[in-house]
Amino acid sequence: MREGILERVAIDLLSIPPLIFRQIRRKLIKTTLADIDAGITPHHFEIIRLLEKEGKLHVAEIGDRLQIARAQMTALIDKLVYLKLVERRTDVADRRTAIITLSTYGKEVWKEHRASIMDAIQETMGQLSDEDLKDLSDTLRKLQDILSKLH
Repeated sequence: MREGILERVAIDLLSIPPLIFRQIRRKLIKTTLADIDAGITPHHFEIIRLLEKEGKLHVAEIGDRLQIARAQMTALIDKLVYLKLVERRTDVADRRTAIITLSTYGKEVWKEHRASIMDAIQETMGQLSDEDLKDLSDTLRKLQDILSKLH
């Protein structure tokens, strides 16, 4: 029984995120952030959102909080630096590490596009019934709680 449930969870964990990202990403990229770059991914959004909330973080901290592999973090941060959305500075306390902050431009872009990002997500999700929306919200919160227990 447990093996069957574990297999089902494994399959769901592999299949659900791409469905979410395709629906949300298509709407976001094509309607709200097309003027920045079509290569922005949901991970980029999460990094920008996290930096907007926290101010500055080490690359490893961002990866840990968002559960993104270190090798992938380098490419994600490089892209955001290239787009001038974030700045990478050497940590004076430990020169081996970099501190990432939103650039002035990145803050402006986030502020300018935050409402349209939320509108695009809400428009996409607005096709669902109130009951489906409540179920989705409850499920996503429960999923966050469950996944936060994994380390």
